[in-house]
Amino acid sequence: MKIVFFDTDRITRDYLHDKKMCDCDVIYLENSIENTDPETYEKIKDAEAISVFVHTAAKMNAETLDKYPKLRLIATRSTGIDHIDLEYCRKRGIEVVHVPKYGEATVAEYTFGLLLNLSRKIIEARNDMKNASVHINDYLGFDLYDHTIGIIGTGAIGRHVAKLARGFGMHVLAYDLYPNEEFQRIYNIHYVSLDELYAQSDIITLHAPSTKDNHHLLNDAAFAKMKDGVIIINTARGDLIDTESLYKHIVTGKVAGAGLDVLENEDFLLHDDIIIKDQDIGLDFAMNTIANSKLLQHKRVIITPHIGFNSIDAVHRILNTTIKNIEAFFAGKTQNSVLGVKK
Repeated sequence: MKIVFFDTDRITRDYLHDKKMCDCDVIYLENSIENTDPETYEKIKDAEAISVFVHTAAKMNAETLDKYPKLRLIATRSTGIDHIDLEYCRKRGIEVVHVPKYGEATVAEYTFGLLLNLSRKIIEARNDMKNASVHINDYLGFDLYDHTIGIIGTGAIGRHVAKLARGFGMHVLAYDLYPNEEFQRIYNIHYVSLDELYAQSDIITLHAPSTKDNHHLLNDAAFAKMKDGVIIINTARGDLIDTESLYKHIVTGKVAGAGLDVLENEDFLLHDDIIIKDQDIGLDFAMNTIANSKLLQHKRVIITPHIGFNSIDAVHRILNTTIKNIEAFFAGKTQNSVLGVKK
């Protein structure tokens, strides 16, 4: 049996190189799946399992996956699965497994890294120091203590954000389709409606998955319900925010600052080798790209390249779980299944 790992860096290869993985033939490639040269493809086209990362430039769709006729398993090294065509995999009987829990502390800590940089203008002050142009009054910030943070999504990451917020002495509001009453009681958080969260929060942070129902959750209507000077943090998925709307409200000052580790159409910004087909380029894509570019230049916006997960501890947890996912599948004991494909 052959397993192919795409999108591997040095850390990934160093960690995996001595792992046997059910005595399979394991091949590690630096490139994304759509950038495989013909010679390499001939060596891997009979793969029964492939592993990709959430940053893969290609969507795992029918066009891509049809090239691997023996494929039985996709092991994504991520919690998110929106880069995989699940309906196609279901029809073809390809199992999909993921890493449901690896970085609640990691991403939550990064969330507060973005928030602290915004609340205390750390990056701005550091840059001015480098340029020998310091203006103390320009760095007036605000305490997190006694302010209200609204958390949208209280899965593992959102709950950890709430714990950290309580440590800072913050008031915590939360919204979730499935409120966790025990967590609410233990950590003294308060589940409220979205409208209440918008109206009462000084800071709003997103920790929800990307679905059809919450696409552009933060849009003109949502921003209109928020406090003037609200801070927005997004370490979840870019399409939870209407990019053009966010930029408009940054300019007016309705949104005082934003910390974004994810963006709409971020692949276009993160991958210099991505191929954008003519039919993929529409007005929405163009406008989002322009808005992203403007946000990148704005002094009250911090944008990072989807690295909230990227601590050595979390990366090793991801890889360890991925190995176990692959071994379990080939042992007939599938774990962390997304689809539950019957064999």
